[in-house]
Amino acid sequence: MEKQENCNKGVAFTGHRDILRSKRSDLKQKLSFCVRNLYYKGMSDFYCGAAWGFDLLAAEVVLSLKSVLPTIRLICVIPYRGQSENWSLIEQTRYKRVISKADEVVILSENYFGGCFFRRNDYLVNHSCGIVAYYDGKPKGGTFYTVKKAQANSLWVINLYH
Repeated sequence: MEKQENCNKGVAFTGHRDILRSKRSDLKQKLSFCVRNLYYKGMSDFYCGAAWGFDLLAAEVVLSLKSVLPTIRLICVIPYRGQSENWSLIEQTRYKRVISKADEVVILSENYFGGCFFRRNDYLVNHSCGIVAYYDGKPKGGTFYTVKKAQANSLWVINLYH
């Protein structure tokens, strides 16, 4: 599998959509600490699938750090143009805010198709040298797929779940 030439600057986020309200504040602090550490190690491009849950939380953390980490970049990788259409109004608003402030938005397909989320996850892995995950360890779903694919491609994985 061919890696992006500047993979030493690329980090991708993957995680579950459901995050207990009681864990969000702590997770946000962990994310901020993690992103800062990675940035200080030379990683400036943060790839996000922009799904509700962990993805949007991670994207918001990256955006919140732009004032103190001047060359940090948020790249949103959207599986298909209408990704947020069936989400709650609150999540759609968050999504639109994140997308409007991202440094780059990559839309992989105009329309939904079976496998579009796997294609998005493959893109995240192929453009990164490491993954920041919120993964409960269960062998199912997109987060499982992305973490396993990253490990199979010798990418490092930081799991903020525990």
